[in-house]
Amino acid sequence: MADDVLELDIWGGDWELPSVDSDCLTVLAFAKFCGVPCKVVKRNNPVWTASGTLPVMRSGGNSASKISEMLDLIRKRSPTGVTHQVGPNVADIKAFTSLLEQKLLPAVLHTWWLDEQTYVDVTRPWYARASPFPLNFYIPGRLHRQAASVVYMAETLDPDNITKEEIEAKIYKEAKECLNHLSYRLGEQDFFFGSLPSELDAKVVGYLAPLLKAPVQTNRLINHLKACTNLCTLCNRVLMRYFPLSPEEMESKRKREEEKREKMQIDSLAFPNKKRNMFFAAVFAATAMISYALSTGLVTFETEDVNNPDYADDDYYDEEDENG
Repeated sequence: MADDVLELDIWGGDWELPSVDSDCLTVLAFAKFCGVPCKVVKRNNPVWTASGTLPVMRSGGNSASKISEMLDLIRKRSPTGVTHQVGPNVADIKAFTSLLEQKLLPAVLHTWWLDEQTYVDVTRPWYARASPFPLNFYIPGRLHRQAASVVYMAETLDPDNITKEEIEAKIYKEAKECLNHLSYRLGEQDFFFGSLPSELDAKVVGYLAPLLKAPVQTNRLINHLKACTNLCTLCNRVLMRYFPLSPEEMESKRKREEEKREKMQIDSLAFPNKKRNMFFAAVFAATAMISYALSTGLVTFETEDVNNPDYADDDYYDEEDENG
């Protein structure tokens, strides 16, 4: 490998993202912002890396697994003035990075790995498909346990006085407040520090873009994120500008959207007749049950001849006798 090209091992992409993993997406975005070429390898296997995690960056026979180290390698190779990375912005970047890691990260990890519905429907199936056999039986559970240790570690110092539900309520409350701060700081700008992206933009997109793009039905953090429209616009701006879809991906996206519209049209046409169809179905079922019961003798009808001398209405004759 040439020394002037960084090699980056990452988790693969999906949902119109170059990578579904927040850290991988952060490094990819910052490399794009800085104009630094990387040889990207979709490894999808963190087990054999030195740190046991992805992403991993390789350069000149050395490797880096910490995000800060990888961003430093990219920054050193960046042409001057490509991003807002020097001067008075450094202090703001450090402050907001600390806010992201302390307040937003626990809720992001909980959403992906500890929210039961998301874990069963989205996260675990994706990582199981992406991981090589037989590690696909092991890696999702390992990542699940790692996320749990991060989310609950700070709050378990005094487990007798705080419940799991209280921990979750706290981390989501703080995450929503963090999103509010980010949204206020971004305002109507294209990026956090004006017209050029920064390390902070890369980290925010890394956290938020997967939440926006994943096929998660409903989630309290995602719902709040979607209300912060400028943050959503930032994510879409970065993806469209720096990670445009290929013609094949565009065609696949068009077909999915067309199928979705057709399904919605079919559902809307069927809805007015839904109650009528349910009524006729119930009538048909009842008729079928009655017919079956009659044909098998489970239900019979008896008739009596009123002209038969044995027929008598005891109550009627008793009343006649009493009245003379």
